[in-house]
Amino acid sequence: MQKNTQQYLPLNEALGTQGIIMRKILAIIFLIASFSVLASDDKLEAQYTIEILDGFCIQNQDDFNNIVPMAESAGGKALPNEQADPVMRELGGKTVFVPYKGRNYIVAFANGGGCTVITKNIDLVNLKKSLAKHFQTKLIDKQSSLAQVNEMLEVTAKGIYQGSIISLVYPQPDSGYTEGSVSFLPASVVNSAVK
Repeated sequence: MQKNTQQYLPLNEALGTQGIIMRKILAIIFLIASFSVLASDDKLEAQYTIEILDGFCIQNQDDFNNIVPMAESAGGKALPNEQADPVMRELGGKTVFVPYKGRNYIVAFANGGGCTVITKNIDLVNLKKSLAKHFQTKLIDKQSSLAQVNEMLEVTAKGIYQGSIISLVYPQPDSGYTEGSVSFLPASVVNSAVK
């Protein structure tokens, strides 16, 4: 069997400006398709959070660099380094602001790391139900402090997401905090950390 040794250029280098435009167009189409797949008649705030998580983080697990053009096409923007998530920044990642359905989201990501969606007043009950329904998640760890709770959920659905981890971080009642986050760690990242 002959081994293929041909080198391929990334799309942007191969197509130049047309490649960048093509990438943005594909990002818009991909964003719309991702959001419509999980759409329901009774839109809940939890559903919007799932749509942002799926459209930005899960569907881009192989190349989180698609997130910046997606955020820009949705009316958002990349945040400057001093406003970026410090963990993702240390991993060489970026943070973007995304407005969606009257809510504001922060999406932080790093290739070889993970992707996090941060927002205020997460509808935790419905978020957990939606994650369980769409990704067949199971609780594998839960830790609490005075201010917050962190739940780690494993994706058990057969397919390319199986073995991925979804982390929910949310404030304790009466903590005074309103922000929460849902993070996605691709199975490839989880498996490399275990080795």
